[in-house]
Amino acid sequence: MPSEPLPGRRLTHVLHAGFADPQAGPSRRREHAVLVDEWLGELWEAAGPPSSGAALAAIGSLGRLDLGPMSDLDLILLVDREQVDEEEASRLAAGLWYPIWDSGTSLDHAVRSPAECAEVAREDLRAAISLLDLRPVVGDVALVDESAARVRAQWRRDARRFTEDMIRIAEDREGRYGQLAHSTEPNLKSDRGGLRDAVVIRAFAESWLADHDHRVLEEASGVLLDARDALQTVTGRSTTRLARADQDAVAALTGHDTADDHLAALADASRAVAWQLHRTVRAARAAAAPGGRGTRGLGADRRPVLTRHPHGVIVQADEISIDPRVTDPLRDLAAVRLAATTGMPLSDATLTRLAAGSARASLSSVQRDVLVDALAGEHIGAAYEALDVHGAFGRWVAGWDGVRNRPQRSPVHRFTVDRHQIETVREAQTMLGAVDRPDILLVAALLHDLGKRAGSRDHAAEGAPLARAAALRLGFDARDADLVELLVREHLTLVELATGRDLSDASTLEALLQAVGRDLTTLELLRALTEADARAAGPAAWSAWRSQLVDHLTAQARDALTGTPRAPRDLLAPQRAVQEAVREAVVRTGAAQVLYPAPTDEEPITQVCLGAPDGPGVFAAQARVLARHRMDVRSAVVLTLDGVAVNTWWVTGRPSDQPHPTALRTALERELQRREDPAARVLDVDPGAPPRTAEDAPVVTLLPGASSEATVVQVNARNRASLLADVAAMITLHRLHVRSAHVMTLGQRAVDVLYLTDARGRPLEAPMVGRVIAALMDAAAT
Repeated sequence: MPSEPLPGRRLTHVLHAGFADPQAGPSRRREHAVLVDEWLGELWEAAGPPSSGAALAAIGSLGRLDLGPMSDLDLILLVDREQVDEEEASRLAAGLWYPIWDSGTSLDHAVRSPAECAEVAREDLRAAISLLDLRPVVGDVALVDESAARVRAQWRRDARRFTEDMIRIAEDREGRYGQLAHSTEPNLKSDRGGLRDAVVIRAFAESWLADHDHRVLEEASGVLLDARDALQTVTGRSTTRLARADQDAVAALTGHDTADDHLAALADASRAVAWQLHRTVRAARAAAAPGGRGTRGLGADRRPVLTRHPHGVIVQADEISIDPRVTDPLRDLAAVRLAATTGMPLSDATLTRLAAGSARASLSSVQRDVLVDALAGEHIGAAYEALDVHGAFGRWVAGWDGVRNRPQRSPVHRFTVDRHQIETVREAQTMLGAVDRPDILLVAALLHDLGKRAGSRDHAAEGAPLARAAALRLGFDARDADLVELLVREHLTLVELATGRDLSDASTLEALLQAVGRDLTTLELLRALTEADARAAGPAAWSAWRSQLVDHLTAQARDALTGTPRAPRDLLAPQRAVQEAVREAVVRTGAAQVLYPAPTDEEPITQVCLGAPDGPGVFAAQARVLARHRMDVRSAVVLTLDGVAVNTWWVTGRPSDQPHPTALRTALERELQRREDPAARVLDVDPGAPPRTAEDAPVVTLLPGASSEATVVQVNARNRASLLADVAAMITLHRLHVRSAHVMTLGQRAVDVLYLTDARGRPLEAPMVGRVIAALMDAAAT
C-alpha cells in the first residue's frame, strides 16, 4: 500500500509548486498527474495484478494530464477476458477502488475489455467523448493502446451520426448553465466557453470532420485551468463554480490585481473557446452534410465558386472574404456590413487581416455610414463576436479596449460591458423609425457605457467625453459628437427621474427638460436609448410598470416642448373616490381602514389604500404591516385629509394575490396601538444577507433641487423585506413626515426615494438633513 494518502501528496505538491509563474500551469498539472500515476502504481503493485492482460487507464482530466488539485479520478480497469476471468477482475478492481475511496478521493470507475470500450463508444455519446482521453497509467500498455485505437476508429466511423447530437449537448449545457464570459460567478467547467466545450472541440478534431486553432484553444484552456486550480486550492474542494466569496483570493493566486481583472481574463479566454466551438461546429456540419459544392469546372480547370460584391468583398462557400488586391477604403467595413446584414460569417483569414490592419485617425463620412449600416444589421451580435475574438473591433472604436470583457456586478445585467453595448444596439434597432436621427441612436447605444472602466465612479459622467472622442473618430462632426456626449451623460436620467421621483412635482419635469437641453429630438433619442439600454440589461431592468412611468414623464416633457398639452394623466394618482371613501370611514369609526381600488390596467400591480387617524408613526406602522404580510412595495403617495392619513401604496401582484382587507385592517389596528412600543417595531421577517463587500453597503444621498416643497433623500441599499419599514421607523423617531415615497428594486438592491418635510410641512433645515442621512444609513444597514 502507498505510504502516504493521495490527498496529502496532492496538497503537498500544489503548495510546493505554487502559482508564482503564470507560465507554469501546464507543467504543474503534468507533474500533478504523474504524482497521481505513481500513487496508483503503488496501489497496483499492492493489489497483485497479473503479469499481462490487465491495465489501469485514466480518462477525464487525469487522462488529459490536466488534473486539478482536488479533481476527481476517472479510471478504467482494462482486462483481456481471455487472460483474466471475472473473479480475478473483480478481485483486482476491489484492490484498487477501495483504497482510493478510503483515501477520501472521489472516484468514477469501470471494468471493461477493449471490445466493450468500443461498444460503449458506439452506444453512448458522452462516454465516447470521455474515452477519447484514454491513457495508460500502469499495467499492460498494449491493452490500453488497443482499446484507444478501437475507440478512435469507432468514433470516426460514427462521427457524422453523432455530429448534431454533440452540438445539441453543447447547446443544452448553455441553457442550463449560461455563458461563462458574462457570468459574475462562472462555472469554469460547464458554462458555455468553459472546459467542457474545449473537450467537445477536441472530440470534433479526433473525428477528422473539423479542426481548430490548437494554439488559441490551448492558451484559452490554460487560463481556465489555472483558475480552476487556484479555486480548488483556495476552497479545498473539487468545485468549478467561482463563487464571489472566493474571487479575491483566486485572483491574487493567479496574479491579477483585482477580481474584476481576473473575470475579464476569464471572459476573454471563454470567448475564445466559444468561438473555436462555433467555427468547429460550422466546419463539422459542412463536412457531414451530403453534397455541397465550393468549386466549379473539372480537373485542372476547377476554380472556386466566387460571388463578388462592391468594394472588394468576396463570398465563397457562404463565407465572406476580402480581396487583398483591392485598396478601396470601404473594403473592410463593407465586409463587416455584409456579415452583419446577412448572417454569413467572415472567414478566418479575413478576420486575421482585419485585426492586423491599421486604423486611420478617423473614419470618413462614407466609412461612417457603412459602419452605421452594419450596426443596423440584425446579425451584428454574431459579427461582433467574431471581430472581438480576433481583436479587430477596437480598431474602429476608440476606448473600446477599456470596457472589453469588463464584468458587471449588478445582478440585473446579463452581459459584460462591451457585449451589453452591442445588445443595446440590437434593441435600438427596433426603435429606429421613432427618432429623427437613427444613426445617432445606434452610435449612442454603442458607446453609452464606455465609462464603465476599471476604477470608474460615475460611468455616465466619465464616459460622456470618451463617447464624444469615439464619435469624432467614427467620422461624426462636432455637433453630432456633442449630441452623443449628452445622450451618454444623461442615459440614466430619464429612468431615474421616472421611477425614483414624484411625477406630480414640477421639479421632476424641469430636471428632464434641462437634461435634454429643451430639445424635442434629444428627448426622443433619450427615450429610445433608455428603453434599449434597459431591455439589453435584462428583464429585471425593464417592465410594463417602468415603461408606463417613463412614457408618462416623456409625454409631459414632449407636451412642454411642443406647447400642445394633452388631457392630464397622473400615473401614480390615487383614485380620489377611494381616498374619500377611506377618509369618511376613518372619521365615522375612528379606526383604521383598508380598501383595494378596482384595478385600472393589466400590469400585475395593485393599489391598496390604508387610512388611519393621522399622527406620528402612521406611515411607519403601515410600512411594517405591509412588510409583515410580504407585500412588495413599488411606490407610495402620502396624503393627509382633515386629520386623516390616507396613504396609497402600489404593491407587486394582482389583487387576488393580496391579503384580505380585513386581515390588513386588523394588523394595522394592532400596529397603531403598539407604535410607541420599541419591541413592536421588531419585524419577524427574514433578515437581509450581511454585507460581503463595499458594494453591499447602503448609500444615502441628498438630491438637492429635486423638489422645492420637500427634502428629497435617496436610500440605495441591499434589499430586504423590512427595509422600507426600518427606514420609516427612523423617520418617525425624528418626527418627520413623508410626503411621498418611490421604491425601485433592481436585483438585490432597493432604491427608495423619500420626499420628507418637517412637522409644519416644510423642507428640512440643513442640520436636520445631516442627522437624518446618518440615521437612515444606520437603518438601511441594520
